[in-house]
Amino acid sequence: MPEGFREQVAGIGSKASEWLFYVLIFIFPFFVLPYTIFPTALNKSYLVYFGILIIGIVYLISSLQSGKIKIPKSLMGIFLLVFIASIAVSGLLSKSPHVSFSGIGSEPGTLSAVGIFALTLIFAFLVIDSEKKTFRTILALFGSFLVLAVFQIFQTLLKIPLLSSLGGEATFNLFGSWNELGIFSGLMVLLSSIFLEFLPKSYLKSALWVILIFSLVLTALVNLDLVWWTLSGILIILLAYHYSQRVGSSSLFRVTFAVLLISLVMLFSSKLISDIGEQLKIQFIEVRPNLEFTLKTASGALSENAAFGYGPNAFVYAWAKHRPMDILSTPFWQTRFNSGYGFVPTLLVTVGLVGVLSLLVFLAFFLYYGFKALIKSSPSSSFLILATFGGALYMWVFAFLYSGGFALIFPTFLLTGLFFGLAMQKGVMDEFEISLFERSGAGFVGALLSILFIVLGASWFSILAQKYYASILYGEGVKLMSTGDLDNAGNMFTRAIKFDKRDIYLRGYTDLGVLKLQKIVNSSVADDEKRIQFQNILADTINQAQEASNINSIDLLNWMNLGKVYEAVIPFRIQGVIERAESAYAKAVEAAPTSPEAYLASARVEILKNDLPKAREFLDKAIDIKKDYAEAHFLTAQIEATKGNIALAIKSAENTAYLAPNDIGVLFQLGLLYYQNNQIAESQIVLERAVNITPSYSNARYFLGLIYAKQGNNDKALEQFRKIEELNPANSEVKKIIGNLSLGKNPLAEIAPPPPEKRPGVPVKQ
Repeated sequence: MPEGFREQVAGIGSKASEWLFYVLIFIFPFFVLPYTIFPTALNKSYLVYFGILIIGIVYLISSLQSGKIKIPKSLMGIFLLVFIASIAVSGLLSKSPHVSFSGIGSEPGTLSAVGIFALTLIFAFLVIDSEKKTFRTILALFGSFLVLAVFQIFQTLLKIPLLSSLGGEATFNLFGSWNELGIFSGLMVLLSSIFLEFLPKSYLKSALWVILIFSLVLTALVNLDLVWWTLSGILIILLAYHYSQRVGSSSLFRVTFAVLLISLVMLFSSKLISDIGEQLKIQFIEVRPNLEFTLKTASGALSENAAFGYGPNAFVYAWAKHRPMDILSTPFWQTRFNSGYGFVPTLLVTVGLVGVLSLLVFLAFFLYYGFKALIKSSPSSSFLILATFGGALYMWVFAFLYSGGFALIFPTFLLTGLFFGLAMQKGVMDEFEISLFERSGAGFVGALLSILFIVLGASWFSILAQKYYASILYGEGVKLMSTGDLDNAGNMFTRAIKFDKRDIYLRGYTDLGVLKLQKIVNSSVADDEKRIQFQNILADTINQAQEASNINSIDLLNWMNLGKVYEAVIPFRIQGVIERAESAYAKAVEAAPTSPEAYLASARVEILKNDLPKAREFLDKAIDIKKDYAEAHFLTAQIEATKGNIALAIKSAENTAYLAPNDIGVLFQLGLLYYQNNQIAESQIVLERAVNITPSYSNARYFLGLIYAKQGNNDKALEQFRKIEELNPANSEVKKIIGNLSLGKNPLAEIAPPPPEKRPGVPVKQ
């Protein structure tokens, strides 16, 4: 190939990868599509996967033509490779390889995600290899934020949803969760304030003032204290650096100082800001394990494998097995936490000590080179280093203190890579140039790795495309199932499973199968045809549920799902289903020994077998785990009523309540027994006490409301059920009862029998 033509191809490839990078950075923050079950997170993550792989392939093809690649000459790179290698080993040893390697695509802790983050860092300093390119990259980020800000003005302040099909609430945004938007806005506050300090007067500077104002407003609307604290801390460091460079007496740094003062004012005016948010109907609740609970879970996970943890992206399974029992007394005991207190603390659980220690050493190098760059360079000549280092430091703080999703971790690695690129250009870091055309070991290895990446990158792209297509099909299937179009939903699920056999897709297919079975039972077709249809659907549903538990045997949901299918057909007296239901729920207990749900399900199976003593054993185990487990207490009362032992059961519950007067589980059971025995006055006293101790105990309020209605006190009854509706807004029966009471009717009018106290389960799922 002629030398001139080769250089021309290399130049085109280099330019193409550069502009593809700008396009990716601009589109990423606001990229959403009305597909998949997570329109924001999942589409955004696949955009990054596809974008970075295309950029990498184009860049390396151009490098094979130019013959040169520059990389940092530092041990830092070794520790980054050790970090990635440790995650790969952890994935191979994972308790659930099914979720550790790729997940559904939006999880930031999988091997696939960490790999793409590392490639983002690497290609950031390889492709964006000059100050001019870095400047353009950050401008693309600013431009993208303007789109986010304008959207949010319409969505939150003007109450005009621009994408009502995706979300109409005030907190819906294009970036991620409401708190993630606040963190990203805080980053824009930091970067824009640094840029404003150094840029001369121009149209661009005027636009930056707009960005600063918008970012401050959005950060204030989200009002996450952690953002203001982090901003204040980093701004104090930067101001100290400014003054140490003997420029603090000038007016050069007044923007940074003003932003610091605004941050401090916001911190100490949080109640006022919260009140403004309430007036704008901004309601957002986010729950995550605190640091103590995360470390306790890590202790349990590391006791099984200290070096490599539970496996990438497997926090939810470590949580199910090793979570602190204190969580069971909170309303969030059933929450499946996919991450802990922060991204890095979660890694301690999932990838173990090797992965976390190698990452910490890598970050130590990052801090070393960052402060070295600040000392070596003057602020006015290297404000981009200040911006990229400060921005990356801000994002890494949140990697420790917040369990951010893909949308936050991606810019963290991006800014880190941009900083390393500038540090190499400024001589802060030594660089090593690999000449691919030289007859040397380094040249051979460099060329070999480049070709391997191109081949593997293209293969990876193909696999990801199939996974993304499967996620779109599954999302469409979920929509169709919700509308009752079961046949087309089944077709979508089948196609999704064909392209990417994931347990979540198989569980969706199983839920669909149960609905189909119910539809067949209630149909008017001939008995013989009904029997054939029932048998075919049942066999298919069981096969899919078994497949889900086979490919991910550590997930409680898969075993509960399989047990649910068997349990649903026990009344049809099909041989062997009772034993299989028992076996599935026993596996569920192994997967999540700190959860009472599998014991409750096992008790239901024993009741269907008419083995009430065995059922009572399982219920006692469930109550031992969660003392206030309403479903277990309710079923226990039902068993005693069935056995005709209500008087004896009441006496036993009274004795227990005397010994444990604040145990709301015992109080609920006693109140329910009184109610079943028509001791209404006694039931009222006990249930009122339960509600006073735990105002969120919806089932106690439910029966207390029925008692007030029996006494003719509709106002107090309405008060109870309206409170239940606040706690359980999706419960249609509660809405019906409120309507009946408002019209002066019997609260249970037009509600299908049996009465609540005789049902197999509690009326409100808490």
